[in-house]
Amino acid sequence: MKSLEIIDLNVVIKIEDLILNAKFKLAPSKRIFSRIRANLYFDGQLMKTFYLGIPYYLGRQENFPLRSVISLENAKSGPHTIRLEMGGLWPSAEPSEAKEIAIDYVTLEEREMATAIPIVKKIEGPGVAVVTEDAKRLYQEMRERWKKEVIAQRER
Repeated sequence: MKSLEIIDLNVVIKIEDLILNAKFKLAPSKRIFSRIRANLYFDGQLMKTFYLGIPYYLGRQENFPLRSVISLENAKSGPHTIRLEMGGLWPSAEPSEAKEIAIDYVTLEEREMATAIPIVKKIEGPGVAVVTEDAKRLYQEMRERWKKEVIAQRER
């Protein structure tokens, strides 16, 4: 069995929002956290990269839901492909797992200023921590401050 497997990928289009629902399964692990990187592509172009941290005690679950709300406000009408690529961050990680789905999107009104890549509005999943670049920077600053405080206490 692979260490990570995308079981299901489906979409629902509501007016100008595309709701991407994915389910994935993790193999049992002895790591404290399973760290996963997920890339979301729209028509072959990277739209969003996010990181998931799943504690080992949740790893026994059958599968994990992952939901993304994507704004299609600036997307052009026509056929599009959405690809979800997920892989582990640990050194012995296998190649990433990917699933792709095709949609046919028709806008309510044709826009003159349509762009190629839409915007990700929200990513959510129960029991899953999504770490953005801003959060990573904040964690790094907190870690550095904590190290300085520990060194200062030792010197006292």
